[in-house]
Amino acid sequence: MMTAGNKGFSRRDVLRFSAAAAFGAGVKSAFANDTISSSLPADAAHAAVANGPVRFSSFIHPSVELGVDRLTIGAASIIDAFVSLYGRRAVIGNAVNLQDNDRLLDFDNNAGRGDLRIGDGTFTAHGVTFVGKVEIGEACGTGINAIVQNATVGDASFIGLGAQILGTQPERPIEIPSASLILFGARIRRQADVAANIIPVPAPFSLFFADVDEENLVLARGFNLLYRAAARMLPFSDDPGSPRNPGADFPDVEAAFGKLSVAPPTVYRRGTGVIPARQATLADLGYGGFQPLDPVTRPSTPAPDQGGRNAPAATSPDAGARFVVPRVASPELIRDGGIVLGGCELAEGVVVAPGAYVLGDVAPAVSVGRGTTIGANTSVHELTFTSCRIGENCRIGRRCVLHGPLELGDNVTVGDRAILFGPTILDNVTIGARALVFGPVEVAQDVPDDAIVVAPGNEFLIAPSAPDSARTSLPHSARMLAQWRAVQDSGSCCGCGLGGMALISAPV
Repeated sequence: MMTAGNKGFSRRDVLRFSAAAAFGAGVKSAFANDTISSSLPADAAHAAVANGPVRFSSFIHPSVELGVDRLTIGAASIIDAFVSLYGRRAVIGNAVNLQDNDRLLDFDNNAGRGDLRIGDGTFTAHGVTFVGKVEIGEACGTGINAIVQNATVGDASFIGLGAQILGTQPERPIEIPSASLILFGARIRRQADVAANIIPVPAPFSLFFADVDEENLVLARGFNLLYRAAARMLPFSDDPGSPRNPGADFPDVEAAFGKLSVAPPTVYRRGTGVIPARQATLADLGYGGFQPLDPVTRPSTPAPDQGGRNAPAATSPDAGARFVVPRVASPELIRDGGIVLGGCELAEGVVVAPGAYVLGDVAPAVSVGRGTTIGANTSVHELTFTSCRIGENCRIGRRCVLHGPLELGDNVTVGDRAILFGPTILDNVTIGARALVFGPVEVAQDVPDDAIVVAPGNEFLIAPSAPDSARTSLPHSARMLAQWRAVQDSGSCCGCGLGGMALISAPV
């Protein structure tokens, strides 16, 4: 067996050994055969594979749009809500996570049109766009709202938040070396731009990405459990006295994956009585509706360790794998095509636009205040042990990502394609379009369009080619620092792969 002291040890090896442990000694033959491939017309391909479980615990969300001529997906992979794949081919490896609102777009009608290949153990965060011919290596990550066009990315690399790789020739893609971090906000338009906009991946990033690899292995299984329960598929029972019977009150597939979606038992929900899906069995499942925290506390406070306000303690026999449901005061304001999932609390008058995905899948700690509007194809999410709180009368634009740990005050305006990951935003602040605010900082004044704001000591993460409108650091937010530390100490994450970054230079 390979050990950490062996010369050839890498995260890719960790992934393979983890996968072998998850799937058993026959993992190689299983992986080799575990693909769903289709040369059918796009509509037929969508009908064949898009709605639910794929063999060996992979999962394709029912809202996914498949317009590719050929799709191949490996084991333990997930394609999440509102992902759209259009073009010639999409090859998805093993233990891959395509998060919500990712897109594969055509480049032109020539060779390489809409051609995507993603290697084993790779995660792709919210809102990523692939254009033309793109190949992402093994054990890689692509950060929130990045754009990758006609490029080849080497193994164990990470494309930073808001970065853009804009190759113009499918037959001569821009090449990114292995183990590279493409800096935040980079603008790479030709091969000569690469060297100035990358650094070797820092050790804290790689260590945290290993946790993402683990989570990718279990995330799809949780959705499989949910889908099978909602569809009353075997091995679930129709016997009224059987513990494997979800019961008449459990939602069907349309409801479980609809506007008010059920969060599956997927990852570590500390203090909610929910165990990881990799450990969940039929005997563990509890089918009753399981509400988020009541009441939702402010300021930001993660769920308490021993059960929360309405959850059994972790040591209780009742602390099985629960399916968490959202609580929404104005469900009629969730527009067709919008989703609120799991542990979320939405106050009266909250509007959720089509394609918006409000995710309480990691912890029941997402809350949105009265009268707030969440724009189309915007993602709201949080890391484990953290919360994402949005105040009253906020206006959130299109294709934004708001990611906990995060605290937005009242009357905050967020421009289109902005990324907020980790800060405290005070009342009445305006965040400009395409701005990035990353890390446990406190924002008290308006942030201009295209600005990049990071915590002190993390300025090196900003690419030299990033837009010049503003590059700055702000003082730390004590509230957010506490949550970031909880994430880092636990080694937990949400699949975005970013939980270890923001504390590289934070004060002790």
